[in-house]
Amino acid sequence: MSFEQLSYLAQIVASVAVIVSLIFVALQIKHNTGALQRNEHNSTMAQWTVIRMAIARNRDIAVLMTTGLHGDSAIDAADQLRLEQMLQEYAWASFHIWERTQRGIFPKGTFEWTAGPLLSGLLRTVRGGAWWRSAKHTGFIPGFVADVDAVLAKDSGAPVVVDETTHDS
Repeated sequence: MSFEQLSYLAQIVASVAVIVSLIFVALQIKHNTGALQRNEHNSTMAQWTVIRMAIARNRDIAVLMTTGLHGDSAIDAADQLRLEQMLQEYAWASFHIWERTQRGIFPKGTFEWTAGPLLSGLLRTVRGGAWWRSAKHTGFIPGFVADVDAVLAKDSGAPVVVDETTHDS
């Protein structure tokens, strides 16, 4: 075999090695992306677990959430603050699901199927609705507000109008 033929053979072997290594890197990236998405899911679950367990373990918070939201009885300033903080936590945890859905980490529609209806149930109450009407203008991005309002409108049977210019903000 001549030197020229050995050179061609070496180029072919090197080309095959490059292709195999690119396939390996692509598989590693796919595996790593899956692991990162799983971590995002676990983080979201942990955020919601804190809220759920606070209610499950503390009857006082459960009573505050049930009677306080519906406005059946007067609550003092301290309980009003506690209720608003719980609503903020629900909204913030919902925002994380919404945001991860926007980035494509969660499948399209995840917010509308999961956190949206849960948040809507809270925000359709007397005090939940009052809180949302004031809180949505401070601390939440317009796209999230628009999607929460769309879920609220859908749940109430009202026509849904979505402002597409602020959706991806």
